[in-house]
Amino acid sequence: MTDTVTIRGFIATAPTQKFLPNGNIPVTNFRIASTPRWFDATSGTWKEGTTNWYTVNSFRALAYNSARSLQVGHPVLVTGRLRVKQFERADGSPGTSIEVDATSIGHDLNYGLANFARITDRKPDVDETDRKFNEQVAGEQKLNHGYSSLPAVEEDPQGSHSPENGHQVSDQGLTDKATDDEAVEGLTS
Repeated sequence: MTDTVTIRGFIATAPTQKFLPNGNIPVTNFRIASTPRWFDATSGTWKEGTTNWYTVNSFRALAYNSARSLQVGHPVLVTGRLRVKQFERADGSPGTSIEVDATSIGHDLNYGLANFARITDRKPDVDETDRKFNEQVAGEQKLNHGYSSLPAVEEDPQGSHSPENGHQVSDQGLTDKATDDEAVEGLTS
């Protein structure tokens, strides 16, 4: 039996991507802060409760995509398996860590807009390109004390390569695709 939860909060630490010891499976971790808010009709003001902190772990494609999509301060919804870990601090006192092994992560659209870009050519299993990338990152992690340097995402200032303009993003770059209207029209004719 698993404890599945959905947590709504804000990303508090930069997502970091590492790889499991076999070097084939990416893992992305970050922390989110979740503070309950409610309107107090008696005082006519908004009240805030105690902030809860969670460590979010994502694996495989979700790790790859979340490392490239999320930043500190983004509002997110995280669904996954809840894990509570007990540990001993350096001073000997007991500590508790609450973690979520995510199955889904998304931006909370109550706070803004998002633009989805499907990665069409990404395979769920690790291919030769991924293996080379993993080896490169593993070497960087040794040099950078466990942290990888993720490739930068190039922004198109005119937005001409957005999915709305008939383009999709893949690991090989931008590709021309039919717009949704053209695709639906092709199915119905």
